[in-house]
Amino acid sequence: MNWQLLAAQVVAGVANGALYFLVASGLTLLWGALGVVNMAHGSFFMLAAFGAAACIRLWGPEFGLLAALVIVPALVALLAVGLETTLFRRVYGYGLWGQLLLTFGLLLVINNLVRIVFGAQALSMSPPRLLSGSVEFAGIRLATYQLAMLVVTAAVAWYLWQVLNKSRTGRLIRAAVDDPQMLEGVGVDVRRLRTKVMAIAALLAGIAGVIAVPRGAINLQLDVQMIVIAFAVIVIGGLGAVWGSLAAAVLIGVAETVSTLFMKTGGEMVIFAVMVVVLLVRPTGFRTIVGRE
Repeated sequence: MNWQLLAAQVVAGVANGALYFLVASGLTLLWGALGVVNMAHGSFFMLAAFGAAACIRLWGPEFGLLAALVIVPALVALLAVGLETTLFRRVYGYGLWGQLLLTFGLLLVINNLVRIVFGAQALSMSPPRLLSGSVEFAGIRLATYQLAMLVVTAAVAWYLWQVLNKSRTGRLIRAAVDDPQMLEGVGVDVRRLRTKVMAIAALLAGIAGVIAVPRGAINLQLDVQMIVIAFAVIVIGGLGAVWGSLAAAVLIGVAETVSTLFMKTGGEMVIFAVMVVVLLVRPTGFRTIVGRE
């Protein structure tokens, strides 16, 4: 066993897990706190990735990536707010199936719009020159961009913790996770809260989509791939549990990359195998939301 190669794969897996966490954390808050299931959440990730690729093509890898990191997530969040206020609110009364039908339709619509605007060809972008090399630590060579991703994800996670623990919106979200019926009983505007959480979720997915661009090919299958992974993270981490999602995302990311040392294909199989093993050991996942279906 090449232990240096194994360690490098583990670091790469943690970087992948960081992306999965950014996507899944917003979705688990939206679903766990407010009962909103958004199958089109992976579309926000894909849309941000193509938007960032367009920025890099227009302004180059250095300024383009930085500009995309500021502009694209904000635009994706605005899109999510528009969709929530115009479409989602019309189906809340129809329960889970109404939301699934609407969001699956949105997934198909957004995918085809991206195909029309950006084309069906997969895109590949280089990282900024400053982050294109590698560093060596304890004999292990690590990609500089992966380390930068971890720094960005840590900063976003810290900001998310601040929002959840220090702001009124965060207190309401945590209250909704523990007792969603209580909010309406005390006069909280649940519609407005749904809009805020939808914006936060889309913003996180947008950030993940942007920073994922220099790591690999950007294609039209990203929306489905990411939503499948996000749901696996939620099942393992526990509905509504942000830090459970972090642990689950890192576990899935590491298992996925380490498995490539032993098999050439089967990433999805590894993800679901991890999910099955965790649920066999702990059927409720890393955290259970009592009373939430």
